[in-house]
Amino acid sequence: MGCLYAFLFMEPELITLNLVPVIRDVIVEDISHDNKKDLIVFSSEEDGYEKKITIFYQQSETPKFNEKFSFSFQIKEPCSVIFITKIGNEHNCLVIANSENLCLYRFKDNEMVLERTVTYPNAFSYNAKEPVVMRDMSYDLDNDGTDEWFIPTPRGVTIFKNFTPLSEIDFHIFHEIYSGNNMTLFYQFPVIYPLKKSQENPKPVAFLGDKEIVFAYGENWKLTKTIKIDRKNPEKWDSTYRLGDINNDGFPDILFTETQGTINLRTTLYIYISEGEYQYPANPQFEYTIKGAVSLPIMKDINNNNKDDLILFNIPLGLTNFINFFLRGKMSVETKVFLSDSNSLPLKPDYQTTMTMDAPDGKDQIAYAIDDFSGDGILDIAYGQSHNTIQINIGLQEGNLKTKQWTKVNIPAFGIIRTSYINDNKSKDIIIYRPTGENKERVDIILF
Repeated sequence: MGCLYAFLFMEPELITLNLVPVIRDVIVEDISHDNKKDLIVFSSEEDGYEKKITIFYQQSETPKFNEKFSFSFQIKEPCSVIFITKIGNEHNCLVIANSENLCLYRFKDNEMVLERTVTYPNAFSYNAKEPVVMRDMSYDLDNDGTDEWFIPTPRGVTIFKNFTPLSEIDFHIFHEIYSGNNMTLFYQFPVIYPLKKSQENPKPVAFLGDKEIVFAYGENWKLTKTIKIDRKNPEKWDSTYRLGDINNDGFPDILFTETQGTINLRTTLYIYISEGEYQYPANPQFEYTIKGAVSLPIMKDINNNNKDDLILFNIPLGLTNFINFFLRGKMSVETKVFLSDSNSLPLKPDYQTTMTMDAPDGKDQIAYAIDDFSGDGILDIAYGQSHNTIQINIGLQEGNLKTKQWTKVNIPAFGIIRTSYINDNKSKDIIIYRPTGENKERVDIILF
């Protein structure tokens, strides 16, 4: 405990990097194969078509990242998606993808070398103006040191191994054409969830599509099991999906939200909890309704019992929040925590609190993250408390999100936070970047 108190009095190290805007995303991985985590920054010009990857090599001295020790790589291929994969001996490689090709690049002698191009029609767009990093495309489920790829298609997902398609899993995906002033094609990517706790080899994988979840298992994932998950209300309701493991049985539990209304907004959350091997109930075991608020659900283990809990961030749309927004530029965010109890969740939150923060302007996003920044095994919260301040609150006890103010970092506080282990300690570190707003060229790293 004494070591923890000493740690809490230490100021975190702040590193600011300025690049050519717009920063689209960041990845923390050892791409240079020196057993140190590098910072990979994915950026593009304002029009989105000139894309670049900049790699900052981690240094032993302070600062750990700077422009002197970096490498830039101009992306020549049409690109919409990037993901990291391991190809033999756990060497990290980059895949640059579009609707036709998957291009594998390996880092060699301070260069990115194209090793393989796999041509396979898929559901990615051809050359997106706002390309993305996808973090659930690549897993090693047969434990041989080389990742399989899970590539979405208009029909479902195709599983690749060693650049070759092994299995095509078909299932319903929300893939529609909308008519209006302009015809629009909409594709909702399936949720990909490997069953990492399974003792099978290869490990099964679940795909959550439109109104159904499909499991692929067995040799080359050729066997499938489909379970229908009906929505509870009419199609006009907006919906979102999440997967987690509330009862720690290794099978994903399904959370989906349905939102209706504008002035009289109402959001209902439903959770289907697995009842054994590929078994799910006809009706959800958990239901919770929030009135007059926009809700963001997160499934995450709070009390370290290997069971995912439910965290709800709610932005009330009542009169008080409107007055605060227009007169003071402030907004309130309610946090509700439901702790997994045995094989279910309680019907009422175990803990709830309210945070007040500066409201974002225009397309700016509120920066927030929940992770263990102090290294004590208890979850902490980082969020944009004001326009130029990231506040980090330390968790007081295991099992809820009760926190007290720990430290503040004076940087632009709107944007997207990624967390990762960068330092050689038990604390998660923070990377914040801003695809919108005034600081599109800036990346801040907070090391604990």
